[in-house]
Amino acid sequence: MIASETTGRKGIGARNAGPVPLRLLFGKVMHTLMPSAVRMGGAGFQFLSTVMVARSLGDGPSALFFFWSSVLMTSAPIATFGLEQIALRNVPRLEPEGRGAVAAFVAKLRAISLAASGLIGLGWLFYAVATEPNPGGLQPWHVLPLFAQGAIALTLINGEALKGLSRPVLGSVFAHVLPSGLFCLFVAVTALLERSFHSTEILALYTASFAIGAVLVRFAPGAEFSDPFILRPSKSHFRILLREGFPVCCVSLFGALGFIVPLTICEATRPAAEVSHLTTAFRVSILFVVLSGAIHSVFAPALSRTAEVKNPLRPVMKVYGKSIAIALLTLGVPISIGLGFPEKVMTVFGEEFRDGAEALRLLLFVQLLSLMMGPVPYLLLMTGHTDFLARLGILKLVTVVALSFLLIPHYGGTGMIVAMGIAFLGEGIIGVAYAVAKMRNRETREEEASAG
Repeated sequence: MIASETTGRKGIGARNAGPVPLRLLFGKVMHTLMPSAVRMGGAGFQFLSTVMVARSLGDGPSALFFFWSSVLMTSAPIATFGLEQIALRNVPRLEPEGRGAVAAFVAKLRAISLAASGLIGLGWLFYAVATEPNPGGLQPWHVLPLFAQGAIALTLINGEALKGLSRPVLGSVFAHVLPSGLFCLFVAVTALLERSFHSTEILALYTASFAIGAVLVRFAPGAEFSDPFILRPSKSHFRILLREGFPVCCVSLFGALGFIVPLTICEATRPAAEVSHLTTAFRVSILFVVLSGAIHSVFAPALSRTAEVKNPLRPVMKVYGKSIAIALLTLGVPISIGLGFPEKVMTVFGEEFRDGAEALRLLLFVQLLSLMMGPVPYLLLMTGHTDFLARLGILKLVTVVALSFLLIPHYGGTGMIVAMGIAFLGEGIIGVAYAVAKMRNRETREEEASAG
């Protein structure tokens, strides 16, 4: 009996003496991957609502909604003025000062973001009026992009602030799942009603879902955001926040314009049905972008740590290679299905969307090449080359715009995909080459310093 008890205690001690107990390892994996899984839930709601809108409206009438929802979501990081990243960085530092300090800081970020969103939204309003078909003129729905832009920007700031408070799951819920789920619910209700809805009415529901999601953060657990919701910053604080947010805003601006400008050219020069097919195909491919981004973000801290060690090239590229391998293993099969059977995927949205099959195949091929390139922005950011990433973004934008004006008038949506594909892959090749060259130069300097 004594021997058995002693053995049992040794067994327990042996299990607990390991480097990482199984229970703790499982908990760490769940903590890392749960926010990504929740984010994919929001992407699932987006996909389902896209299917319902496409099937209820058809390819031509749905073009207006698909165009505006794509443009508004893409320009949201510009409308925040990069302040969502400021929230992610500064909220943890303010947390020891209490809930009031956190609430006041985030309320000031919301105020600045609403001002920036208002300027961008006014630009969208003027664009909507200018492109309104005959008889033209200001229509009631033209104000929707103004309100939607602000609501989407607020949800992004709320989500990043919650992540800064070490609540990444809640951050994904309030930034993505809640507004996407509300919109999916609204669209499902309209599908049950007998009367047909116009694309502008669906856009109104889209705006309402994000506005409700932005306000509901006041009831998030922890009560940090209960009061105040909007707070005017002082002039000095306003200048500090503008200075901190400007570089991030520029990076977001170049990335967003690389999609908005080609899409606007398509919307102005191509038939409505083709625009609808193209934006729907983009929505399918974005699902892979979201999941790959979630996978790559898990490896970002490891990239940052290995970039600080002596002779960083091999350790950094080892982590980078793991990120590529896991993304390919996870997404290789679904991308292959999409490449092999794009017609089957597109007809989920309705038989008339079959014409977008080739656009989807080309987009997924570009996405596959992008997966093979790996998370280039993370590589540059984590190795301390943010300025080069911004300059590379300018080069990418110029390339996309130039190629779009050359290719879209002749090849339509295919020309847009080719233009974006060339620019994005060029960014990846140049970015990886630059990061590798810089790490090699650093290793050479360290070897020379140690030898001398």
